[in-house]
Amino acid sequence: MTTQPNDIHPPQWPLRLLRFFLKKQYLEEIEGDMEECFRDNLEQLSPAKARRLYAWEAVKLLRPALLENFEFLRNLTQAAMFKNYFKISMRNMMKSPLSAFINVFGLSAAIGICVFGFAFGRWTYSTDQFHEHKHEVFLATFFADRDGSVQQFGRTPRPLGEMLRHDFAHIKKVCRLDDRNVVVKHDDNVFHERVRFVDPEFLDMFTFPLKWGTPGSLADVNSIVLSEEAAIKYFGETNPIGQNMVVIFGKNVNKAFKVTGVAAKFPVSRSFGFDFLVNFENLKTAEPGYDMQDWKAFVNATFVQLDNPADAALLRQGMEKYRRVQNEAVQKEWAITAFGLEPLATLHETSEDIRDDIAHSSESNYASIVYMAVVALMMLLLACFNYINIAIVSAAKRLKEIGIRKSIGAARSLVIIQFLTENIFITAFALVVGVALGTFLFIPWFEGLFDFSMGFKLNDPQLWIYLPAILLFTGILSGLYPAFYISKFQVVSILKGSVKFGQSNPLTKGLLVFQLILACVLVTGGITFTRNSDFLAKRSWGYEPARVVYAEVPDGAAFEQLNAALLQNPNVVSIAGSTHQLGKRHTTTVLHFPDREYEVDHYAVDANYFETMGLPFEAGRGFHHEEGSDKQAVVVNELMVKNMAWGNPIGETFKIDTVEYAVVGVLKNFHSYSFSRPLRPTIFSVAPKADFHYMSIKAQQGTELQTLKALQGQWAKLFPETPFEGGHQEDVWGFYFQEIGIHGKVWRAFATIAVLLASLGLYGLIKLNVAGRVKEFSIRKVLGAGAKHITMKIADQYVILFAVALALGAPVSYVLMKMVMNMAYAVHMPLDYSNVMIAVVILIFVLLTTVAAQIRKVVKANAVQGLKTE
Repeated sequence: MTTQPNDIHPPQWPLRLLRFFLKKQYLEEIEGDMEECFRDNLEQLSPAKARRLYAWEAVKLLRPALLENFEFLRNLTQAAMFKNYFKISMRNMMKSPLSAFINVFGLSAAIGICVFGFAFGRWTYSTDQFHEHKHEVFLATFFADRDGSVQQFGRTPRPLGEMLRHDFAHIKKVCRLDDRNVVVKHDDNVFHERVRFVDPEFLDMFTFPLKWGTPGSLADVNSIVLSEEAAIKYFGETNPIGQNMVVIFGKNVNKAFKVTGVAAKFPVSRSFGFDFLVNFENLKTAEPGYDMQDWKAFVNATFVQLDNPADAALLRQGMEKYRRVQNEAVQKEWAITAFGLEPLATLHETSEDIRDDIAHSSESNYASIVYMAVVALMMLLLACFNYINIAIVSAAKRLKEIGIRKSIGAARSLVIIQFLTENIFITAFALVVGVALGTFLFIPWFEGLFDFSMGFKLNDPQLWIYLPAILLFTGILSGLYPAFYISKFQVVSILKGSVKFGQSNPLTKGLLVFQLILACVLVTGGITFTRNSDFLAKRSWGYEPARVVYAEVPDGAAFEQLNAALLQNPNVVSIAGSTHQLGKRHTTTVLHFPDREYEVDHYAVDANYFETMGLPFEAGRGFHHEEGSDKQAVVVNELMVKNMAWGNPIGETFKIDTVEYAVVGVLKNFHSYSFSRPLRPTIFSVAPKADFHYMSIKAQQGTELQTLKALQGQWAKLFPETPFEGGHQEDVWGFYFQEIGIHGKVWRAFATIAVLLASLGLYGLIKLNVAGRVKEFSIRKVLGAGAKHITMKIADQYVILFAVALALGAPVSYVLMKMVMNMAYAVHMPLDYSNVMIAVVILIFVLLTTVAAQIRKVVKANAVQGLKTE
């Protein structure tokens, strides 16, 4: 049966669409024309194509001029109108360059900080996300009870990796990691390094692509893979594939390796990497007698890659059998309660709570993101408030323009759209400047402070989602109030000149108060962090590092050689040997008491250590010098005495493993970590000479540098093949002081920008007041008013504003800074109101200077010219 054209009908949905949107007076004619066109198309085209053309023509008819109740869209789609608004914006900026500078500077500075915050946040959140298998790779961990709380550890028993490889079919790959400090030698280049022993699967599980070589080469026990940085350090820019390197694991223990791979430059956001990779089997060479099946010993990390990440829960359950095996092999204090698995994708987020894991934690960076977000929001608010004040000032000069627009038919909505559009144009200009500031000033400055790269790129797709959001937020927030405020005036009032600006505007004054509070907070922050840096730099460590130099030694025999060579040096006061060194190395030991297990930091030292390091005693004594004495004696710190609630600690006993020890002395508290970490309970025991790995030398006052050079000279004579590793004890935490100093610099930068923005806001408000009272001040001058009277008339309302703002800002600043300092530092300067008072004084000086500049301008103005002002 053949279908006749009259039996074919157009689709109904386009018709319903038109009937809903179009004005009723046009519908009948449009529907008839479309039906006629549809019939014509059927004669020449297929029904399907005719229907498609019918629908397309209907969509094309959705024009603003034909729409019902959508007249405002006509205004939004008129390109000529927006072009006109753009020209007006540019002309107004050129007519009032100072106001334009205030607006653009404030907005661009705030946007620049937002771009900087985006870069830092992007860098932090992208940590480890470059790994192709990040969701399938898991770090094996274990949980153990320490001091009554269950803690998570990133190390794992040595045999665990191999057992997992054989027992679970759904495990795709297993990789063990263990690190050792070694000496690496190539020709004349000899350095202390840290080598990572890994299974061959390492470069398959983790996405560290090679610049030269092949990942499979790690299967060869004689191969070594270098990072790009290590390759440049030893070989320059040349390709080192095939070159030989000697790794010295210890005295008379070394091995030659062939370079078979060089990694490409690592991504900037990573929680771990490597300098040198060698096959895990080389641990048997590095440590003769290394037992792969020893459940009492641990490796730094064990990673597994699963076929299906959802199998992680089943794997945890299956690992329960290893817990029993491990607990049977170790002492009670090292018994574990469970095994765990941490995804690689989020390891940098959780590693802060995982002890002894290989990943760097991003927790402090996440806290910094919050701080930056708050500061960026503050800056945006300050800039927007400035814009509001300046916009109203500028509008005072455009009242007649607004009145004429309204008189010829412009609705209030059109005036609002005009002001918002102009504001968006200005904000867009500020956005361009702000992106330039962030990209070429703020970000490079911050990266230079910490000597790293955030990998910020302008072609980041997420940046171009973020920037329009900032543009709309800033443009609407800053322009909405002025647009609605100015557009509400009636035509008659404007043309009669009865509209007055600057007489009383509670909102703009309220905004100024809020600006000053924010400025007070940021200035207080800059002062607090700066003074805290000075406080920590001068704070005592609890011992005397300034007069001590140290060196790492291979063993007790090397210590004796150096000791004999340096004893005759007149600059040397005393020499001490130790297995561990404050700020460099310690071990963690569990003490057994009848009613509890207690974890402490443990240092093994000789009898001279306390005197050499300047560690003062609170009670008791140090160790006897006679060799073999005090083998079961310990010295503890005050914190341990306090935590154990010992009234008289001398003579108190406890066990380590099965050996009983007695307390013979109590040291005053000292910092063995940086001030960013709290004090730890600590014990000292006697170190056998064979286990010495550090030499500490106390020098005569002022001879520390000469003593260090003498130490280095003797080292070069005695151990010419081994690079020297040591320095000044006070430099052990040198970067820590650099870092806290950087905190002060960053906050001072924020404070400076905040003060500038607040000053500009105040300038705008005073200018608003003065602009509306020019004729009033001129009349007062003509009637004999002096400078003092004019000054009081301008300043009286601001004195109250300043008083209110600073009265609110001072306590708010104190509370916020106290909270921030307690979160950021374990040890910080005592906080009182002195920092707030300094901030208040600075703000008062800046504010009075700003007010005085405006008053001077009014006082010097010509009264006759003021009377002519319309």
